[in-house]
Amino acid sequence: MSVTPLPVTPDAPSAPEPSEGGGFGPRGRIAGIVLGPLLAVGLQFFGAPEGLSSQAWIVVSLAALMLVWWVTEAVPISATALVPLIGLPLFGVTSAGDAAAPYADPILFLFIGGFMIAGAIERWNLHARIALGVASAVGTNPAALIGGFALAAALLSMWISNTATTLMLTPIAVAVAAAMARQRGEADPALGAGLVLGVAYAASIGGMGTPVGSPTNLIAMGFLERNGIALSFGQWMTLGVPVILLTLPVLWFLTTRGLKKTTREEAAQGRSVVRQALADLGPMSKAEVRVGVVFAAVALAWMTREVLLTNLPGLGKLTDMSIAVAGALALFLLPSGDRTPGRERLLDWPTAERIPWGIVVLFGGGLSLAGAMESSGLSAWLGTEMEALRGLEFWIVLGVLLVVTLVATELMSNVATLTAMLPIVAAFAAALGVNPLLLVFPVSIAASLGFMLPIATAPNAIAYATGLPSLKRMLWTGFLLNAAGIAAIWAVNTTLAPQVLGG
Repeated sequence: MSVTPLPVTPDAPSAPEPSEGGGFGPRGRIAGIVLGPLLAVGLQFFGAPEGLSSQAWIVVSLAALMLVWWVTEAVPISATALVPLIGLPLFGVTSAGDAAAPYADPILFLFIGGFMIAGAIERWNLHARIALGVASAVGTNPAALIGGFALAAALLSMWISNTATTLMLTPIAVAVAAAMARQRGEADPALGAGLVLGVAYAASIGGMGTPVGSPTNLIAMGFLERNGIALSFGQWMTLGVPVILLTLPVLWFLTTRGLKKTTREEAAQGRSVVRQALADLGPMSKAEVRVGVVFAAVALAWMTREVLLTNLPGLGKLTDMSIAVAGALALFLLPSGDRTPGRERLLDWPTAERIPWGIVVLFGGGLSLAGAMESSGLSAWLGTEMEALRGLEFWIVLGVLLVVTLVATELMSNVATLTAMLPIVAAFAAALGVNPLLLVFPVSIAASLGFMLPIATAPNAIAYATGLPSLKRMLWTGFLLNAAGIAAIWAVNTTLAPQVLGG
């Protein structure tokens, strides 16, 4: 049996990405359209609390409006992010230029460059070859296959969209489960569920490892940059990768429970599906090799920029953003070795323009709102109001913030969750007198959790849509994995983080 991975080519548009939030259906959207403006206006009637300026109180109203619309998905979440462009200048909080500037923040071009590189990887199916190669190499028994698929998903998702990773690997995982069911004459529900949940959950976990692994990571980087706080690519990986290493074994343990005993012949059948899919790709093309070289060079530059590249003559002002953009431009310039019309270069604009531009707007809106919180004095006021927290232990505050973030991201978009949380988290850090990175970083990667509900993340929805995992299994496995993720993040950020980031 052969399985052809899902290609992404200029002639075949990529599959649409499911939304990453719950929303509350049509009635919820109608309620949100009405409730958001009512709440914003109602807050103004109550008046600002003592010590808070009228401009800052307007920012609170705008934030409340956006939060309601984000939670209910009354309008597309990216469209909601345009509210600051109207509200901030209209009510005199900032000028139009200041409100619009964050929509062209340098961190957004890191995102754009990174996703263009990912688009080239997908265009030439290099991601499929990497994933299938890992899955093929791990072994022949079902537990090993689940581990191989999860490992492949995690490695890919460190660099490309977790949704794209899940969309590409899930059909292959389903085919493996079906092949083994035919071999033994009956399906193993635990194997099918374990494979698709392993792919989906590992894709979300892998996204924690690098700044470009998840949109929420880039939101955090942008927030820190606008507040003059430096967090390098290497520092992020130094903390993010240990979280992955602690969480993936728990994922493997949970997704391999209840597997039926399998004969060598049955296990070999599953592995043969993966190997056949890999064989169907044929030998590596010139384009794959060249894209791989560019990708490896960009990844290496990101990881070594602070310790190596910035010390070389002429590269002292190199940034992660400029590395990403340079890599993307190189793909537009380099020949692919393919003479098919329209495919002469490693990357073309029709492929590049399919990156999720709505997320770019969403980032800009979040950064614009955060900037208004800072300039209006709202962030400072929140910090002052939280002075009473100085007596609390840091590890307790961190644990509470992680749990709050987790609960929120199960029910609403993780992007919206983090956008709303970051100013509050920064205020907590100021009140406690600690390095804001010690709270912002863990909360940012905690927004990538949310494994219980199909609506929590796009990978969850893709896995559940296969019909292989039951809702009961998803809830229980997701609950335990959420707990493991929180524990891993908490452990890394109370032990390793102070050494990497400074206390």
